[in-house]
Amino acid sequence: MKKNNIKYVLIPAFAAAALFPVLANDNQAKANEDKATTTSTVSNTENTNEKTTNVPTTNNVAKTTPTTPANIANSVKQTPTTNTESTNSASIVDNEIVKPKVPFTVTEYKQKSALELAQLIREKKVTSTELVDLAYKVIAEENPKLNAVLTTENGKIPHAIVEEAYRTAKEIDDRVKAGNLAAKPIDWKEQPFLGVPTLIKGLDELKNGDYTKGVYLNKGKIADKNGPVAAEFAKLGFVILGQTNTPELGTRNITDSKLFGPASNPWDPSRNTGGSSGGSAGAVASGMVPIASGSDAGGSIRIPSSWTGLIGLKPTGHVVKFPLVKTIEDAKAFFEKTELSKPKTLIEPPKDLKKLKIAYTLKTPLKDLELSDVAKKAILQTVDFLRKEGFTVEEVKEFPIDGYEGINTYTVGAIGEEGYVAAVKGVTEENKRQLDPATYALGTSSYMGPNANTDISSVKPLSTFINQMNEFYKKYDLFLVPTNAVTAPSNDKKVDPYVDPEVEEQLYNINKITDPKERFKLLTKQWLPMTRRSPYTWVFNLSGNPAISLPTYLSDKNLPFGVMFAAKDNSEKVLLEIGQYFQDRHQFKMNPAIRSTNVSENGNKIGVNEYGTKYEYAVPTYAPSVAELPTLNINNETATTPSESENSQTTSVKEEKKVVNTNRLNSISKTLPNTGESTNNFLSAIGLSFLALIGLLKRKKNN
Repeated sequence: MKKNNIKYVLIPAFAAAALFPVLANDNQAKANEDKATTTSTVSNTENTNEKTTNVPTTNNVAKTTPTTPANIANSVKQTPTTNTESTNSASIVDNEIVKPKVPFTVTEYKQKSALELAQLIREKKVTSTELVDLAYKVIAEENPKLNAVLTTENGKIPHAIVEEAYRTAKEIDDRVKAGNLAAKPIDWKEQPFLGVPTLIKGLDELKNGDYTKGVYLNKGKIADKNGPVAAEFAKLGFVILGQTNTPELGTRNITDSKLFGPASNPWDPSRNTGGSSGGSAGAVASGMVPIASGSDAGGSIRIPSSWTGLIGLKPTGHVVKFPLVKTIEDAKAFFEKTELSKPKTLIEPPKDLKKLKIAYTLKTPLKDLELSDVAKKAILQTVDFLRKEGFTVEEVKEFPIDGYEGINTYTVGAIGEEGYVAAVKGVTEENKRQLDPATYALGTSSYMGPNANTDISSVKPLSTFINQMNEFYKKYDLFLVPTNAVTAPSNDKKVDPYVDPEVEEQLYNINKITDPKERFKLLTKQWLPMTRRSPYTWVFNLSGNPAISLPTYLSDKNLPFGVMFAAKDNSEKVLLEIGQYFQDRHQFKMNPAIRSTNVSENGNKIGVNEYGTKYEYAVPTYAPSVAELPTLNINNETATTPSESENSQTTSVKEEKKVVNTNRLNSISKTLPNTGESTNNFLSAIGLSFLALIGLLKRKKNN
């Protein structure tokens, strides 16, 4: 054989040597696939490559430790669930490749909105039962330091509530699994939040839950049915896990009561969340649940939303219901489907939001009250953003309502209110201090009937303030103000008392005041510490206008602070679109543990895992050069190889690619089916065979 013809023999030989094991492996893979398919049965498909385990939740009390969910929830006999084990290869069930299931983590659970979690359930990537497990786990971890969730049964969520939550979740899982074959097929449009865990504000009735409304003298009172809020949340598909902390009768703008104690802020546990939906705010802001119910009669949704970095919508009306959320999409979906606190007619937002005329002010309704620097900076930053975006924004030098006159009218609505009257029934001199001083004073006062003891003759009617704001909205579409005047207050009453100690003592002895005018002055005076911290929110309850608090600012001490947009009646859709505008342009400042911005600030790329969770991964800041491939010199039977530096470069490139790929997987253990590997090898074999064919043709031509 001639020396220069060696290549015509070697190349086909190399190709054949490479092709044989590839084809053998491919045939073996096919045989394994056929075997797996044959041995798999329809009745046992769900058990393929799975292991049945008892999920550690709130069940086994005997094994409970301080860090387990059982410290929050009572033991519940739970239906065992199945977890797919990770293996080195995918299983084959009914001729379909079944990839090992990637676990859904606590970290991912905390990041998701309510709608995002519902979508994962719909896509069968996670079950409602799994979400309930995770939610109770987070509650067990976070609640001991935050006191956001009521634990009224020996320091736990009542057993009956937990049991009902798991029963509901399992029922949902069964319906999702059955699909259209279910006895009651799922209508996802009508139940957009199906299977998502939530919590109900403690002031609202939940069957087997607390029914004290925070009143110490009602300790141990239990609800025997669901109230309207719990029923509404259940109708929309939520799984209710329990109730959240509130102040007594929801009176205060902080959450603290003699019965349940203070609700601590996830941003700084030494501070309060605000009230009266403070427990719900703490639960959402810490990641216990993605959404929780609230109510608002003086700012009870917006105040805690501002102080915990959440979105808080107050619909049109004086006393309203709406949840605290972390995405505008959740707020929109809830508002679209709810029948609670929803106007019959709604104003549609303009196609171009920049046509809206916006007013703002740095003045408060209480003319002698100066805003904190944080509040001023938050507003001016928002104004600057709006103007740069092309909005028309004008400053208003005076607030359109006199706050002190408004407080008087607001107080009349509370005097002798049914809840306060019920709370003071049977109260004696010995136990009256177990009530909040406002509860006692308002409950024992009246301004009508034969026993009237309060003079309200100087109070302006409610219509005065409604008309004043209606006139304001003839000129402007939106009114921008700080949600609060200051950042979240301390839980230490000596540092930041919510009632002046001298006034508190007078309230407990209000029945000694014989002058009806002096009695009324005292009742209005007790609101001042609260209204000076939150001077704006209650005004829009007085006028009935809708308003929304948006988490747009962080103080120098890394405390969240919200700004509020108010609008004319029935403008909820307009407010939600403004919120959407801010959210889409990454203006929200939320706890990173519950909602990262998903925007890289350092040039990193954004990846997405199979649960839709976005994450960053690093990429090289330069483009490394690729070493030239070695030249194979058959004639001289020698080959030149790359230099050592070239080798190191090639290795570096491979390592960088490996890092990127690892990060893209986000540390998720995945296994590719053998068929995929065989396909790659098969393609390589085809390439080698093609080279061999060219060699043979050239040999034939030369001969």
